[in-house]
Amino acid sequence: MKRINSFFYDIFICLWGVIIPIVYSLSFLNNNSKLADQGAKNWARLSIWILDKLCGIKYEVRGLENLPKNDGFIVACKHQSMWETIIMHLVFHRPVYAFKKELLKIPFYGWYLKVMSGIVVDRNGGAKALKSMLVQSKKYIENKQTIIIFPQGTRTPISSNTKEYPYQSGIVAIYNTANCFVVPAALNSGLYWNKKNKKSGTIILEFLRPINPGLDKKEFMTKLEESIENKTNQLIKL
Repeated sequence: MKRINSFFYDIFICLWGVIIPIVYSLSFLNNNSKLADQGAKNWARLSIWILDKLCGIKYEVRGLENLPKNDGFIVACKHQSMWETIIMHLVFHRPVYAFKKELLKIPFYGWYLKVMSGIVVDRNGGAKALKSMLVQSKKYIENKQTIIIFPQGTRTPISSNTKEYPYQSGIVAIYNTANCFVVPAALNSGLYWNKKNKKSGTIILEFLRPINPGLDKKEFMTKLEESIENKTNQLIKL
């Protein structure tokens, strides 16, 4: 039964992702990013609710007191499943994710992404693409929005280590350019949602003490990796 419910949820999340850009088509017709962000929030709200009802996956958010007040900042989050790409829309007002430039070519969905808060990444653009990414990031930070970054660059199985999936230094460029706080975030979503199946339980997302701006690359990366990995290991063993 669990596998069947998991299958139906996967079908739902795909269809729901197609429906939202159509329902909120006024957002890209009128170039209205706030309306597009509201659509993303409603997409996330129903997605999390259906996940609970179909698969029995609930969640708990800890450490909200560690989030900077009235400032734009970066959340550097562990990435174990699709869940953390959904939940941030419910935690933050207008979160900003990075996405591949190629997605903009998809009818409706790409048009929607173009106006929604997001950082367009051109993986083949070299120095020019990096500069564009930094300009976009700084703009969102100045607008007091929250940028969500997965510092290992991909989903990581709960049994993996940082030698297999090292922390990427790309976050340092954004951190230095935006001159803002970075909030590490740990979670255990991989215990309940993996590529093959979903099982009932409570996902814990915990925001940790923010890292101050102005650190050099080595000190920043060490603090970031140690805080995320230590807390993630604790959450996985709960």
